[in-house]
Amino acid sequence: MAPLPKEINNPEMPLFPIGIVAELLQVTDQTLRVYEKCGIIKPSRRNKDRYYSANDIVWLKCIRRFMKEDGINLKGIEKLMQFVPCYEISPCEDCAHCTAHVKRCLPQPKNSRRFPGGPSKKMT
Repeated sequence: MAPLPKEINNPEMPLFPIGIVAELLQVTDQTLRVYEKCGIIKPSRRNKDRYYSANDIVWLKCIRRFMKEDGINLKGIEKLMQFVPCYEISPCEDCAHCTAHVKRCLPQPKNSRRFPGGPSKKMT
């Protein structure tokens, strides 16, 4: 993966509208909406418009690679991402320098409730 341009100081800043991202990835806008509906990507919103960050684009490239090269369908990707990070599913050649996997590939807890047997409050 090529490093980000110097002009993009924050790879998480949502700068790219859906049409540009679709063109970059050679997919349709509808394909990106399907990925969003499946929960694989969550673009930022400004009013009703979707905006993607540089990291979102890198992540979407990984998703496309999982599908095209590894033959994993969307449901499979969705399930796998609940248990393991992307680099354990199918490492890419630039995993060591990837800025996109940090936020997207780690399993996210469904809620922040405490579980029984978890840390207890300190008694005073």
